Amino acid sequence: MDLPVDRQRRSRPRHWLPGVAVLALVASLGFATPAAGAEEQPTGQRPVFENGRAQPVYAGEEIITQNVWVEVEGMDTDRDGANDRIRVQIRRPASTDKGIQLPIIMQASPYWGEGGAFLNNEVHVPLYAPEKPGYAPPPDPGPFPYFPLPDKPYDGTEPPHQTINGGTYQNEFLQRGFIFAHAQMLGTGSSTGCTTGGGPEEHNSLKAVIDWFNGRADAYDIDGNRVEATWTTGQVGMIGTSYDGTLPIGVATTGVKELRAIVPIAAISSYYDYRRMNGTPISTNTNLGGDQNSNHNSNISRKYPEVCDYTKEEVRRGQDRTTGEYNEWWHERNYLPNIGNIAGGVLVQHGLNDQNVKLRNAAQLIDALEENGIPHQVWLHQGGHGDRALSNNRAAWLDLLNRWWTYWLHGVDNDVLDEPAAVVEREDGTWTPYDSWPAPGSASTRLFLGASGDNTTGTLALTRNAEDGPVTETFVDDMTIDATNFARAEQSPNRLAYRTAPLTKPVHLSGTVHLSTRMSIDARAAIVSAMLVEYPKSGNPKIIARGWSDPLKRFGLDRSFGIQPGAPFLHDFDLQPHDYVFNEGSQIGLVVYSSDRVFTLRPPPGTELSLYTHHSQTRVDLPIVGGASALASALGGE
Repeated sequence: MDLPVDRQRRSRPRHWLPGVAVLALVASLGFATPAAGAEEQPTGQRPVFENGRAQPVYAGEEIITQNVWVEVEGMDTDRDGANDRIRVQIRRPASTDKGIQLPIIMQASPYWGEGGAFLNNEVHVPLYAPEKPGYAPPPDPGPFPYFPLPDKPYDGTEPPHQTINGGTYQNEFLQRGFIFAHAQMLGTGSSTGCTTGGGPEEHNSLKAVIDWFNGRADAYDIDGNRVEATWTTGQVGMIGTSYDGTLPIGVATTGVKELRAIVPIAAISSYYDYRRMNGTPISTNTNLGGDQNSNHNSNISRKYPEVCDYTKEEVRRGQDRTTGEYNEWWHERNYLPNIGNIAGGVLVQHGLNDQNVKLRNAAQLIDALEENGIPHQVWLHQGGHGDRALSNNRAAWLDLLNRWWTYWLHGVDNDVLDEPAAVVEREDGTWTPYDSWPAPGSASTRLFLGASGDNTTGTLALTRNAEDGPVTETFVDDMTIDATNFARAEQSPNRLAYRTAPLTKPVHLSGTVHLSTRMSIDARAAIVSAMLVEYPKSGNPKIIARGWSDPLKRFGLDRSFGIQPGAPFLHDFDLQPHDYVFNEGSQIGLVVYSSDRVFTLRPPPGTELSLYTHHSQTRVDLPIVGGASALASALGGE
C-alpha cells in the first residue's frame, strides 16, 4: 500500500484529565467532570476509586481491540526511504467509545515475534594483551562492509499480525480503568525499522508512541487511514521484565513528560554493566558467550529482516569484545547519565540472586534516582531473573501497583509515596521494609587479608597483621575448574581464600563489596575474580557475591594499559552488590581467583598471579549495617 502523506496534527478535547486530588475525588464519587464549552458529556462508565485504589468497574464490559502503526518522524533505521513505524496493539473498555478517556499502561517488547538464532560468542580465546606497558589504543576494525539498500519502502501492515497476549497485569488493571497498549519494538514483529542493540533509536521510537497518545505524532490503521487516540488522557505508565523492563528506563530518560510512572523489573540501567564488569566481558548464567550481538541477532523478527544486516555489523563493532573497553557506543546505551530527565515515579523490582541482569544494574539505578531526586521505591527479592514479587507475594505486589498506577496515572492522592522506600525479601521469605537501600546504617567496613602460606585458608580481620613487609601468595589460573570448587576446597593452587573468625551474632551486609589489591602477573593479561562467601557451621559454603575484572582497565574503563609481567601494580574493583544476613556461627569468606568458568572468558590455563597479602593496600571493604563496631561485636570484640 502507498504511504499516507497527511501529516497534519489535530488537537482533541480531554474528558478525563486527573492530576489533582479534586478531580480524582469528583470522579470517585461518580459525578461528571465538566468539559470545556458545550461539549457532549460522556455516557460511559467512569473509573471509581476506593481507599486510593482503582476498582474493577470495567469487569465484564466489552473490550475494544485495535492495531495501529505509529510513524516515527525523521527515523529510518532500515534505510528504505520511509519513516520507521511501531505497531501497537491496544485494548480498551468500550466506555472509551462513549466519551470516557483513560490513562494507558504500555508494555513494549522485542520478543513478540520469531527472530533469528541467539549467537554465543567464542569464550575459549586468549585475552587481549597489549605488547608493551602503557596505554594501548584499540585495534583498527578495518573498513565497514557494503550492505545494499532496500528495493522499496515497507510500512509493516502486511499480514499476518501476531495477537499479543496481555497476561496478568492486563487482566488485573484493564478492568480497573487502565487502557493497555502493547508495542512491538523497532525491527520486531509487525513494526518496521531495525533494532539497534539497546540504542537511543529503540527508545525514541517508543517515545513517538506516547507522542501519538498526546496528539504529537501520526498513526495509521492497516488500511492506511489516519487514527487519533481520542480515548485517552495521554498519561502513560510502562512496566516490563528484563529487556521489556529496560525499555521503560530508556523511554523515560528521553524526558517525555506524559510518561508518569515506570516499573522496571530485572532491568538493565547500563548495557556495558550488563555485558562487562570492571572492563572484562561477562556472560549470564544462561548464555555463555552472550553479548549485545547475541540479543540483537535473535530480536530481529520483522518481515524482510535482511534489511537490518548492516546493524549486526554495527553492533559487533560497537561492543568491541576484543578489548572490553567502554566507548561512545556503550555510552549511548548507558541510561544513568540521563536519569534526571525522568518526569514521574520509578518502582524498581530486582532479584538479589539474578545472575542474568545482575544486581549492579538495579543498584546503580537506585543511586541515580536518589541523586536526582526522582520519586522511587524498591522491591528486592531472593529470586533470580524474573518477576518474583508477582509469583511469591502476589497480593501485596498487585495492591502496591494498583495504588502506584492510581496515584501517578489517575491523579488520586493516596498514601503510596508514604510507603517504605525499600522492601527486601529476607532469607526466610519474609518481606522486610527499610527506609532506604542500601539499608540505613550500612557503612564501609575494612578487613585485611592474612596469608595462609600454603594455599589453604588465610585470615580476614579488622586489624592488619603487624608482620614486617608484604607476604606474597600465588595462584594459577585454570578455567577448567568451577568457582564453586574454589569456595569448597580446603587447599588449592588455583585460588586464595580468607575467612573471619566465627560470628557470635548475625551480620547484615547491604550494598557493594570493594576489593583493593597490590598484585603482579607473570603474563601481559589476566582476569582477576573474587567471591564473598558464607561458610556455615556445617554444610557447604554459599557464594553471596562475585566480581570479575580486567587489570588492563586499572586506570579507567575506556582504555587499556599494558602490564609489565612480574611488576607489581595496584588494582581495585567492585563485586556485585547484595543484601544478605550472615548467620551466627558462620564465617565471612573471601576467595580470590582468576577466570570464572561460568561467567568470564576462558583463556588457556597457566597464568600465575601473585597477591601481596600483608600490604596495606590489599584489603576488602564490606558494607556492614552498623559498620565496624557491629562487625567487631559479632567477631567477639576483635
